[in-house]
Amino acid sequence: MREPDEQVETTQTGRILLKITLAVMMLGLLAGSVFFINWLYTPGSFPITKIELVNHLENQQSRELQKVSAQAIKGGFFSLDVEQFRNELLRTLPWVKAVSVRKIWPDRLLVSIEEYKPVVRWQSVVRKTDNTATDNEQYELLSNEGLIFKPELSSEQKKRFNRLALLQGPDGRSKEIMQACYKMNEHLKRIGLAIRKCGMNARRTWMLELVNGMEIKLGKEKNMQKLDRLIRAFNGQLKAYRDLVAYADLRYSNGFSIKWNTSHLLKNEMESSTHAVSNAVERYSKKH
Repeated sequence: MREPDEQVETTQTGRILLKITLAVMMLGLLAGSVFFINWLYTPGSFPITKIELVNHLENQQSRELQKVSAQAIKGGFFSLDVEQFRNELLRTLPWVKAVSVRKIWPDRLLVSIEEYKPVVRWQSVVRKTDNTATDNEQYELLSNEGLIFKPELSSEQKKRFNRLALLQGPDGRSKEIMQACYKMNEHLKRIGLAIRKCGMNARRTWMLELVNGMEIKLGKEKNMQKLDRLIRAFNGQLKAYRDLVAYADLRYSNGFSIKWNTSHLLKNEMESSTHAVSNAVERYSKKH
């Protein structure tokens, strides 16, 4: 029969061995977990094999998206940095305004893209003045939010976007210029006219070119007031002669000057028309 002291010593030894065994098991479990997690986050583990676009693209080429996506994927399902992947698409694809990316187990990415919506073409007067514009910069576009973007365009896209109105000015004022030109175009539509080119030159003087070829110089201030004065004239005494105007200078405080387009008129018709228009302009100026 064992002595009490021997029994106590045996019990303590068993407890120590149990603690050591549990510690070794915990260390082994921890090491195994670390190894397993590292294996999961190794780029070669669970590679992404499918990239699916969930919406239709109007302008961004799908093959370009696939090419950039294949180059941007740096990792497997667990190791892929979705935010970095998203930023790479935004940086590389000029048509792309916003991107959302979602992982689908075990090997898919769902990509949703919002494209810029071009409403007009854009031309920077700074680069134009400095003679540093490239061929591609003539196809800069403005989105419906007034943001400038510079996509690579196919020949078919160039033909399509060449039909858009052209705005020009300093890049930092693109949104302001778009809003002002839109407002002026709405006023001109009241008399059946529309803007083809609008904005300010390097001297910050506002200029318009209408779809019928008429050019209008507005100046630097009170542009809507000046334009409305011309619209009232075209809607009144000068209504019959509106299509004969090649150029209108509105940089006067109380009136405007005009230059006639004689290219399609016979000489004798023009003489009588010029006399009648001159009288109309004189009567209009006296009243205003």
